[in-house]
Amino acid sequence: MNGHHEMPTSGRALSSVALSATLHCLTGCAIGEILGMVIGTALGFSNLGTILLAVALAFVFGYTLTSVPLLRAGLALGAVVPIALASDTASIAVMEVVDNALMVVIPGAMEAGLDELLFWASLSVALVIAGSFAFPLNRWLIARGKGHSAVHETGIHGGPDVRVVGALAAVAFVFGSAVLIGDLVSGDDSGGGHGGGHSAMSGERGHEQEQDAVRGLAVSEDGMKLELERAEMPRGTGSRLSYRILGSDGAAVRDFEVEHEKRMHLIVVRRDMTGFQHLHPTMAADGTWSTPLTLDEAGSYRVFADFKRDGRNHTLASDLAVDGATAWEPIPAPRAEASAGGGFEVMLASGASSAGEESELEFEVMHGGKPVEVDPYLGARGHLVALREGDLAYLHVHPVEGGAGHEGGGHGGGSTGGPIAFATEFPTDGRYRLFLQFKVDGIVRTAAFTRDVAR
Repeated sequence: MNGHHEMPTSGRALSSVALSATLHCLTGCAIGEILGMVIGTALGFSNLGTILLAVALAFVFGYTLTSVPLLRAGLALGAVVPIALASDTASIAVMEVVDNALMVVIPGAMEAGLDELLFWASLSVALVIAGSFAFPLNRWLIARGKGHSAVHETGIHGGPDVRVVGALAAVAFVFGSAVLIGDLVSGDDSGGGHGGGHSAMSGERGHEQEQDAVRGLAVSEDGMKLELERAEMPRGTGSRLSYRILGSDGAAVRDFEVEHEKRMHLIVVRRDMTGFQHLHPTMAADGTWSTPLTLDEAGSYRVFADFKRDGRNHTLASDLAVDGATAWEPIPAPRAEASAGGGFEVMLASGASSAGEESELEFEVMHGGKPVEVDPYLGARGHLVALREGDLAYLHVHPVEGGAGHEGGGHGGGSTGGPIAFATEFPTDGRYRLFLQFKVDGIVRTAAFTRDVAR
């Protein structure tokens, strides 16, 4: 030890030491976090796997930056380890909780590729905000002779220049904020909206009229193609479905836009329109999307990849087979009420639908005979998928009141309470299946309805 150094307990001197300690920890966290995110994304880890790797590396590099100067000064490893643990553990833990929570909640951040500005902007902002949370904690600990005081008392200081780190943090925050704000503004203007932002119906409707009435009838569209890694899956076994969206040059497409808080919506349903699943896969650095998938019944399934690119919504579809004896189920007769499980019932307002004319669909969620206010789901009150019997055409759906719909799936409009309202045009007469999804108490529930459409 180079002698005891008196620690400040209040005022600007205390804040200065706390800031220095915070920037020191932020450096180690940033190195570990960036490496973890890069490695996890490049190797196609799940969001949880990537986060765990980033957290582990953040602690490793945080402790390392504290330990190396002490070891170089001649302290024994047995003495250095307790000092590093006492100095950095609480600070790094707070930074990691805040940083990774922000990466999860920033729309599209975890799904973005390493070559996308959104990824680096989100990480930059998340790290700096995490540091701002750790600063008051470090100040409080140092004032009580804890935390970074353990290092300060040795008189041995090292690591990067805190003025340089501070300047880099400021630049990173300005850069990240500018990109995220620009992304949000451009998303609102185009109707996509990161974070579930919605445009006015008057602006969105004009664009929607240029779209076809249905999607999902083909594996390719506008020079893009859906390529499943395999066309068969086992029955009743947890497996992983992987696929790519290929461009006209045969290379994997990676520049997807965020639509309703996700870059990709994957719908899986059996040909008799049972076994409906709405999934949100993750994309690896090479453009491969993947998600866990369990199919309990044998038969032929339709897979819909619903996404937005270059300001336009697209839905590509392909078939997936599950081997075994298939017991096809008839489509249920139309009813005004459907169960969503857990005691929740959903009412579909009565009214006829005619082919070629826009129909309004209003759903009200009930529990115990009383209306229930739903939680936000993907940035809105509800999500609706409409499929046509036979060819499983994927219909365009949009909300009745303010909000941006997307091809095949729409987010419910309406006031903060009352029915969840949508509108769609049924292109032909026949029978259609409607899948409404909503969230209550953190659980997403699905209610399915049959709709007969007259000529």
